[in-house]
Amino acid sequence: MWKNFRSFFRRPSIRIYFIVMNMVVLCLLFPTVSYIFMHEEKAFRDIQLARTIKQMQESLESRGAALAHSMALNAEEAVAGYDFTFLNIMVEQVVASDPEILYCIIMDNRNRVMVHSLPDKVGVELDGVLDRRAMALLKSDFSLTRSSDRGGAPIRFMRGRSEDGNEEILEVIVPLYSGNQRWGGLRLCFSLEEHNRQIRQTEAEWSARMYHFQIYFLTLTAFFFTIGAMVAAIFTRFFERSVHNLNDGVLRVSLGDLHHVIKQPGLVCAEVMDLSNAFNTMTDKLRSSYRQLDEYSKGLEQKVEERTKALKEAQAYLLQQAHEAGMAEMAVGVLHNIGNAITPAKVGATMVLKRLEDSPVRQHVSEAVRQLDGVVSQAVVAPEERERLLGILHLLPAGIEDEYGRLAKEVARIRDKQVHIESIIKLQMRYARLVGASSAVDVNRLLEDALRILDQSLSKREVRVEKELGQVPLVHIEETKLLQVLVNLIKNGYQAMDTIPVEQRRLLLVTTFEAGEPGQVLFSIQDAGVGFSPEEKSLLFSFGYSTKEKGSGFGLHSCANYLIANNAAISASSAGRGMGAEFVIRLPVSEEREDGVSTGA
Repeated sequence: MWKNFRSFFRRPSIRIYFIVMNMVVLCLLFPTVSYIFMHEEKAFRDIQLARTIKQMQESLESRGAALAHSMALNAEEAVAGYDFTFLNIMVEQVVASDPEILYCIIMDNRNRVMVHSLPDKVGVELDGVLDRRAMALLKSDFSLTRSSDRGGAPIRFMRGRSEDGNEEILEVIVPLYSGNQRWGGLRLCFSLEEHNRQIRQTEAEWSARMYHFQIYFLTLTAFFFTIGAMVAAIFTRFFERSVHNLNDGVLRVSLGDLHHVIKQPGLVCAEVMDLSNAFNTMTDKLRSSYRQLDEYSKGLEQKVEERTKALKEAQAYLLQQAHEAGMAEMAVGVLHNIGNAITPAKVGATMVLKRLEDSPVRQHVSEAVRQLDGVVSQAVVAPEERERLLGILHLLPAGIEDEYGRLAKEVARIRDKQVHIESIIKLQMRYARLVGASSAVDVNRLLEDALRILDQSLSKREVRVEKELGQVPLVHIEETKLLQVLVNLIKNGYQAMDTIPVEQRRLLLVTTFEAGEPGQVLFSIQDAGVGFSPEEKSLLFSFGYSTKEKGSGFGLHSCANYLIANNAAISASSAGRGMGAEFVIRLPVSEEREDGVSTGA
């Protein structure tokens, strides 16, 4: 049941396909058009609403600016004549005439109230939040001297909340000048409660209109969507019936009913009619040739499969042999070129060392200094100068001998390094020619070669290598690949001890023979390094996993794959993190055991 349900959704019927296609088209067409139209309409109405609100705000600010400007002109005349009684009367009348005006303040440059709509505030130096903001605005935005432009005093607006925090207010601030000097300022405060109420009312009316418009438009869209879906379903039904008849015929033929003929009545499309005729003709021809083709295909399929398998095996073998031969040839060429380049350098170093050791300056400097010593002793010079020259002459032989000795040691060290490099190159060239050749191999000899290759790295890290090599028989394996495995394991062992003290760096190499059917040669390498946990052990030979910070996770994985492919095995053990590790390789003994026994070193 679940399989049929899954198949239904993977390959729906033509009816479901057409219904879904029509519904997708309709669902994309009508909602898209509706969304675009409603979005544009809403954007237009939002612009109109914003414009209306802006006009209401500008109207309030214009009314406040006009009133404040008119009061400022009268206030400047009264201040010039010290007529504060007129100012009190004017402030009281203005506040009483407009219910939206909360208060009116006339103050001097020191923030002291000269006139206030509240009599108890007169003469007080105000220090509220709005008062400090108003004084700062008065000092920063208005100049101390009157501008030459007589078009009217500048006006500033300041929004905030009343001191009790219950109302939102708008203050209109105008500077007052006495003569050409700024005397103080006028503050006219309007309550914005009524203004905000009108804005909220306007927004609510606008939202109600938009809601009704959306309901109307969505209803109209749903109506046309229903009509479109009905029309699409009617036209789809006729085409779906023709396709169903054609599909039924094809299905029966595919099940083996080659005598079935697709009936053409009910096929409404000319293309479907032509397809049914072609299919019936094809069925007739298929019946006549089916039996012969079936018999021939069975025999041909078997032959092709056998031949393909043989060709693939031969191709894989030849490709592997060609790759390994090419790599070996390249390695031999590179090693040969390096050896040719090192030989002249070694000869040159030997000649330089001989010339340093047989240098005439080094051999005859003492005799020359003795002769100079007698000359200086008899020279007519000051005693101090004679002593200084004699001291220099006495130091000269020792200095020349020391300098030549150090140069000779360095050249000798370079020559020894070149000799070591030559030995490694000869060793590598010998193994480079063994690519792809499986033979009887002496594990102990191969282990000594691996240690010679890694001698410089072991010496540099001051690793103490201990060997317990027993008498073990030869193993039949590819010598080059086994050398790579041993080098990789020894390298991992001394790298695991990089973080521990030098005196604890110990590498133990053991070879033993384990009798049985078949017998096995065991190679063990033990280090005193970082070790690993049981969780890490399960991942050691996985591709891409490494316990080293910069490890590739390929070395142990490739070693394990090669050993398993050659009927060998590798295992690892550790007492835990920081407790060292041991890797053991088990190699099958070669069948040629008559005289093929290795003696331990």
